[in-house]
Amino acid sequence: AVGQFKGVFCIYPLPEDGSDDLPLMLQHVPSSKPQKCIIRVYVIKCEELQAQDSNGKNDPYLRVYLGKERLVNDKDSYIPNTLDPIFGKMFEIKATLPIEHKLKIQVMDWDLLSADDLIGETTIDLEDRYLTKFRATCGLSKSYCIDGTNLWRDNQRPTDLLEQICKRRGLPEPVYQDARRCQVAGQQYFLTAGDELVAPKEELGPAKERLALKVLNHFDLVPEHLELRPLYNPLRPGLECGKMQMWVDIFPEDAGYPARPINVSPRKPDEYVLRVIIWNVQEVPLDEAATLTGEMMSDIYLKGWLRDSGEKKHKTDVHYRSLDGEGNFNWRWIMPFEYIPAEKMMVIKKKEHFYSL
Repeated sequence: AVGQFKGVFCIYPLPEDGSDDLPLMLQHVPSSKPQKCIIRVYVIKCEELQAQDSNGKNDPYLRVYLGKERLVNDKDSYIPNTLDPIFGKMFEIKATLPIEHKLKIQVMDWDLLSADDLIGETTIDLEDRYLTKFRATCGLSKSYCIDGTNLWRDNQRPTDLLEQICKRRGLPEPVYQDARRCQVAGQQYFLTAGDELVAPKEELGPAKERLALKVLNHFDLVPEHLELRPLYNPLRPGLECGKMQMWVDIFPEDAGYPARPINVSPRKPDEYVLRVIIWNVQEVPLDEAATLTGEMMSDIYLKGWLRDSGEKKHKTDVHYRSLDGEGNFNWRWIMPFEYIPAEKMMVIKKKEHFYSL
């Protein structure tokens, strides 16, 4: 192969009157001039990676290429001993389309002594996404917020996008009767209470923008989504080496700088301390007999731990020779642990081997 051709072949019907005038079927052809873009690559995690190390695990990290140039080498952030790494990474790069249009993301296996191994890679044609009529540059959201976790991340407003889509598809410009009523291609659209996102009022954008976004969601445009892409290794063509959860946003620079990127880094647990106060116990069975008197008695103490945490077990002192099943302690245990409130989950860290990283 000496190059790559991208184009459209059209078959024109001949006019019945025999004239040589052919109808213009291709309209709004994209400019052939280079387009500078801001590319944001979000990599969430990988699944079912093919093992490269003798222990059946990997130490994966990411590399990002644009064309033949390596732009990102995240070797210092490798994740030890896993086949399902959670990366939570966002890489922002600049590209000039169509000159630099091949985006390649590699998952590498870190090795201490030998050269690092390629686990798998995936390639994305940025130019195809930029030129498609389905607007695959930035997934279309269901809500328009100017702040908060659902912040609108595109660098164009919904009203501007709607005008562009109507122009490209030969439709008349949208007509707004007011901020909650709009007519597009002879069809009326209304912004109702059921369309409102449950969010603080200060986070919601103007009603007119939310209405335009509702209209856009009725077109066949690429929605906001998470891609699950297979990974392949050139040494084993056709054999899948794992999967990658990710997505890519493309922002033309002439439309302005986009909003702040989404934070996709893994949630970090907060440190907590559980304090257990033990005053006394009652009705403890008497299982021992006194040596001299023969009376039934018990030597009572309490033991406790956080299950599966690996922390040491805590014990009280001993209440000796309880004759009525009652023990008094006035004791306190302090148990540190890590917890993620958003997921309602306690984090337990364990080493597979004592020499594991």
